[in-house]
Amino acid sequence: MDNCIVVLIPSYNRPEWLEITLPSWLKAKYVSKIFVLAQAPSRDILEKYERVFKKYEGSGKIAYKLTLKKLGSVKARNVLLDIAMQYDCKYVVMADDDYLLPDENSLVLMAMNLESDEKVGAVGGKVIVKRRRMDPDFFLHTPINLADPLSRLTGYVFIDVKHGPRYSEFLPPFFMLKREIIDKGIRYDKLLEAPTGFREESDFQLQIKHLGFKLLFNPRVYVIHLPAEEGGNRPRMSMKERMYWKARNHAIFVFKWNKSILKRIWYLVISTLMLLLYRPHHILWIFKGLKDGIHSSIRHRL
Repeated sequence: MDNCIVVLIPSYNRPEWLEITLPSWLKAKYVSKIFVLAQAPSRDILEKYERVFKKYEGSGKIAYKLTLKKLGSVKARNVLLDIAMQYDCKYVVMADDDYLLPDENSLVLMAMNLESDEKVGAVGGKVIVKRRRMDPDFFLHTPINLADPLSRLTGYVFIDVKHGPRYSEFLPPFFMLKREIIDKGIRYDKLLEAPTGFREESDFQLQIKHLGFKLLFNPRVYVIHLPAEEGGNRPRMSMKERMYWKARNHAIFVFKWNKSILKRIWYLVISTLMLLLYRPHHILWIFKGLKDGIHSSIRHRL
């Protein structure tokens, strides 16, 4: 299994965090290459990124691309996927710049899962969050075997983090996939680009399933999500704006993957109720996001 794993890391305005997390990926002996797309809002930040990369370039494992603008979560990941296609590898890991890999055996387990089951296209693990204020991403952890039925019923992501390895409806945003999948043209949908990411990972994973592969969740696999509140895909924005984007992107997601009018209505009603229960005083922004998401879906189809 030597030299078979490539790690893709987008980063925006967080050179200090990248300097902390990067060594944890570098020490993993089965990682052959780490591709980083570093996006800086200023020349000063760009220089900080350069200093980080120079510090670790002696490993021979790092390749990076620097840019003085923010590409966005979707475009940045697609750029990295295109770069990975040019490199001879067997497995590709999707990660973030604030993910710390405490145990390289997590990558070994993921690769073994993919190697032993040809039906599996991607393997995901737990993203453990420490000391971070709650954010209504509705990436909800369910401690009993109701996760997949609830995902199918509501259209939201529920994960059973205790049982497995097992096939799963969705995976956390930390996962490994087979290289052949990106060769088939699977990419993040640019229509789901938003200041705060939502549903682009779910969409990417459903594309994998529509190729005939299955998703597998392994609870023994994990990364630590550091409490980085700035940079990355978490810009400073009001809660009403955050709820707007979540309503908008979910509406786009629902329209894309459900042709039945009844299913679309059902999933949109359920999602709206969930958002309203969480932030009822932002009802106008939630409905605005719902409206704009539906309009964007209709315009895209035309």
